[in-house]
Amino acid sequence: MAEVEFQNLRKQYPPRRGAAAVEVLRGIDLQIKDGEFLVLVGPSGCGKSTLLRLLAGLETPSAGEVLVGGRTVTNLPPSRRDVAMVFQSYALYPHLSVAQNIAFGLRRSGHRGWQQQLRDWLARNTAFVHSPREQAITKQVQHVAEMLNLGPLLDRLPKELSGGQKQRVALGRAIAREPAVFLMDEPLSNLDAKLRGDTRRQIVDLQRSLGVTTVYVTHDQV
Repeated sequence: MAEVEFQNLRKQYPPRRGAAAVEVLRGIDLQIKDGEFLVLVGPSGCGKSTLLRLLAGLETPSAGEVLVGGRTVTNLPPSRRDVAMVFQSYALYPHLSVAQNIAFGLRRSGHRGWQQQLRDWLARNTAFVHSPREQAITKQVQHVAEMLNLGPLLDRLPKELSGGQKQRVALGRAIAREPAVFLMDEPLSNLDAKLRGDTRRQIVDLQRSLGVTTVYVTHDQV
């Protein structure tokens, strides 16, 4: 868990076709407490998703600083910020199963030499090689799947899932990494009204049980 802070954060996009430059964020100063669930509500185009992308490291600020856990991360790549993002479009890998999607971030974390990568691959695909790392990843995937009621779906591909199930897989992929901060960008926009309400409650319950600092962006005032 970690505190998040924006200090005089600005974001300006360069001019296009003779138009003036567009300043989306103008001197944002904001402190989000450790373990807090902060919701940013506003109409499309107001800059809320841009703020989230600046925190994730997917955009570079024009000025100002971004801090996570008291550490300046403004110039760090996304992989070194200890944050996990859930996208509106789910962003699942279509050729990977539910289990593989949840485990994706875990398998990409940390530096491994080619020998270790080969050992892990053999452990996943055969029964002849023992890998403590792969065992830990499998255990974590099972734990997250139980938490989100995804156990029976672990072998399915994304195309075989409903919208609500895809969203739970996207949440599971973020949770599995145990990041310091969760970022959620309009995660319920593609769901129908009833499923939106159910998933919203599930997200709140998960955040309370995990205690992870969460920034949630939406245009939905409900």
